[in-house]
Amino acid sequence: MGSKWSKDDALIWLSGGALVLGFLMVAGLILVIVVHGLDRFWPQELTRYELRDGRIVLGHETSRVSIRTTGSLGERSMAYRLRVRTGDRERFPVEYVWLEEGRIAGRDAPREAVVVEQVWGGDIFGFLESFVDDGTVVARGYEAVRAHYREQAPELERLRRQRALSIVLSFADGRQHTVSLANVQRIYTPNAMTTWTRIRHYMGGAWSYLWSPPRDENRLGGVYPAIFGTAAMVILMSVVVMPFGVLAAFYLREYGKPGPFLNVVRIAVNSLAGVPSIVFGVFGLGFFVYFLGGTLDRLFFPAELPEPTFGRGGILWCALTLALLTLPVVIVAVEEGLAGVPPGLREASHALGATRFETLWRVVVPVVLPSILTGLILSVARAAGTVAPLMITGVVAFSAELPVDGAWPFVHLEREFMHLGFHIFDTGFRPDGGEASLPMAYTSTLLLLAIVVALNAAAIGLRSRLRRRYSLAVG
Repeated sequence: MGSKWSKDDALIWLSGGALVLGFLMVAGLILVIVVHGLDRFWPQELTRYELRDGRIVLGHETSRVSIRTTGSLGERSMAYRLRVRTGDRERFPVEYVWLEEGRIAGRDAPREAVVVEQVWGGDIFGFLESFVDDGTVVARGYEAVRAHYREQAPELERLRRQRALSIVLSFADGRQHTVSLANVQRIYTPNAMTTWTRIRHYMGGAWSYLWSPPRDENRLGGVYPAIFGTAAMVILMSVVVMPFGVLAAFYLREYGKPGPFLNVVRIAVNSLAGVPSIVFGVFGLGFFVYFLGGTLDRLFFPAELPEPTFGRGGILWCALTLALLTLPVVIVAVEEGLAGVPPGLREASHALGATRFETLWRVVVPVVLPSILTGLILSVARAAGTVAPLMITGVVAFSAELPVDGAWPFVHLEREFMHLGFHIFDTGFRPDGGEASLPMAYTSTLLLLAIVVALNAAAIGLRSRLRRRYSLAVG
């Protein structure tokens, strides 16, 4: 008996340890995403580093790592180096530079250092030298240029179209750089900000991120088109998959007669659930895009050929592809709900004279609604995070047009669109992006997690209300 209990205890502790380890890994991953994602909008203090070789670098520290060094006599020691974001792509093409702490002669935080957020070309760190209006210098020095910029800021958009406005900045090493105000998003001085000013700057950056389009090859700006595209695709996918999934589950559980055909259908559904997502993408490209899209073009848009209208990637084909991908999830969830309906409910309905359809519609469907919502939750969560099939059926890294706008016919199902999942892939794993794209990838990942959690929470809340409502009938 003692040996038996010891084995059971070991199994319990092993299972509990695995559960705790998995929870800690997931919590750690989420914590990393949250910290890096929320840190993106906070204005970082700029530091001027003076190196022993005479070089001067202006930027903000992003990380500090330890390295082991070996001296001339073989002695080993520990040293540190800093990774600094420079905001100087002319001098440092990758925008980041490593500085060894032992070679730093001094450092300070100049109050007049500014950050110039450009529409294209990334941020620039430097010092304001002059304000130029149609080739004429109208202000010189930090205070004068800053005051003139603030004075012109309310009418800056109109002035940009009428006159050639620009500012001249100097880098930490003395080089000067002219920036056209047509390419300036905003200018701010992080070292001169108060705590309240930093909070306002943070909230403004977060708001701009949610409601503005991306810029500088998705490294900067917002993700509004990606949010809109993801939501539109998920809604369209849900509209397609839910009726088919619910009807298929009702047929398999309520109407289908046991036999070879029903067995083949169940095997097909189970097999469909195990197919890799990229295979669905290849099927969507071949069947939906080339076959169905090409047929629609030949029948309804012959004047546009050879330029395809529906015979290319678009949000409709992405939604249909993901509907196929999530169809087994909905079928299984609804079938499990139907299996849990007490037989007495059906028998009581039939005893009162209700037909089979009336029993299903008025008795069974309300009880199974929580299971239907479960299928919707699972399908939405999977569709929002699936990227592989979308890459070949209609998603793009950048699109200037939305699937829904004010132009007739208002809903454009043939258009390519942006997706948050693909946006994360594009910014986080692009070969030319380097470190500059990672903050955007972290923030977009956090946003996608927040959207999925919010959708799931809303659906779970509605499901719980329905369960409480029909708990008496089920009991």
